[in-house]
Amino acid sequence: MEQRSIKKDLNNSIYDGVFANVFATLTGGVFLTGFALSLGMNDLMIGLLGALPFLVTVFQLPTSYLIEKSGKRKKIAIVAAAAARVIWIPIVILGVIALVSRPMRSLLVLGLIFISYTFVTISYVSWLSWLSDLVPDRMRGRFFGTRNMLCGAAGMVVMVLFGNFLDFFKGRGPEWLSLGFGITFASAVLFSLVSLRFLRRISEPKTHFSDIPPSFRKQLWRTLKEANFRKFLTFGLLWSFSVYFASPFFTLYFLRDLRFSYGFVATLGMIAAFADLVGMRLWGRISDKVKNKAVIQLSSWVAVFLPLAWTIVRPGDIVIPILLQFVGGGFWAGINLCTNNLLLRISPQKNRSLYLSVYNIAGGLGAATGPIVAGTILMSIGDLNLHLFSYQVLPLHCIFLTSTLFRMLSRLFLSSVKEPEEVSAGQLVRILRSVRGLDMTNGFNYLLHPFIEIARKGRNR
Repeated sequence: MEQRSIKKDLNNSIYDGVFANVFATLTGGVFLTGFALSLGMNDLMIGLLGALPFLVTVFQLPTSYLIEKSGKRKKIAIVAAAAARVIWIPIVILGVIALVSRPMRSLLVLGLIFISYTFVTISYVSWLSWLSDLVPDRMRGRFFGTRNMLCGAAGMVVMVLFGNFLDFFKGRGPEWLSLGFGITFASAVLFSLVSLRFLRRISEPKTHFSDIPPSFRKQLWRTLKEANFRKFLTFGLLWSFSVYFASPFFTLYFLRDLRFSYGFVATLGMIAAFADLVGMRLWGRISDKVKNKAVIQLSSWVAVFLPLAWTIVRPGDIVIPILLQFVGGGFWAGINLCTNNLLLRISPQKNRSLYLSVYNIAGGLGAATGPIVAGTILMSIGDLNLHLFSYQVLPLHCIFLTSTLFRMLSRLFLSSVKEPEEVSAGQLVRILRSVRGLDMTNGFNYLLHPFIEIARKGRNR
């Protein structure tokens, strides 16, 4: 009976994730950047917009203390998620109806998005603490891999549909494009309400919280005293800064510098999402056997050079962007999935929500600082006009190159982090090298060979 109940909860979590990811897709990425451009936001404001989800992670700290004190993770997660989504209703109104001047609309939209992201981060830390107790450790990689895969598939579909939808409105004029964004965001809110329905159906397991020390400062200091967690914290801070130094500007680069259409940018997002969902499934299975650190070490090498690779893309290119999105999506799936799982493995079950909050705040600090610093640099260099032989160096190329250098430096800090039962990156490479090629007469069996071998070894134990 208990096993059936857990299965029902996990299914509801998947349904919740699918509709929640549709909301996140339609209110972020190309849609949010395009909306910002339609409002006339400059590079610094777009950088600030990219930093907002991470600036608000500081609110996770008091939230984690409230969770430890009350134990009401489910209630906090649901109420905060509902508030974060309803706030998009006035954003829709501001986007469609010119009630105030364009600069004032930009400031109001930034303020409302800041409030929405604040509730998102409160909901997230509550949800993660809740789900970490609900999902058994033995199947955590497979479950979140499958969940993320299906979420990615849903995001992929709506990204293409609404991307082409916006292209249709864009061709009719600026006023029609504003209406297109309004319809897109309103649809996102409706999808998010369906997500809440499934979220409410998930049961909350018994809490494992210890007695709360009288001083919150002492409780916080306890997490920072653990050397292994502190090392992982340092890696998270530096890696997030390196990644988000460039990440929020990719969509700007696509739309403005490469002059891609919304439809093509959405198609690129679909390709990355497809690679991500396949990667989530594969990395989820393999991480249950070889653990997480080795997957992060291997996948992060690809992530290091992705920004640099984008500097060779030119307007009108099709093949290179598709290849970069496919490769990047597959390897980023391993990083995102296993970083989260590694955090859960090195965090003790008691007071886990506080450890999660401290890590998210450190990562959020790096991710918030990165785009603001990059945006300031872009504003200071203005319209850079440099040529290297026949190659034109754009301002965003400088940002991408700097991000690559920072990523190379930051990944060095991961090696000192210890994971229980960890497998070295070299062992993981040896497993992956057992792929002997793709024999079309035998289908894709050889491609899946290393994962089949892992499953077979697991059954023989």
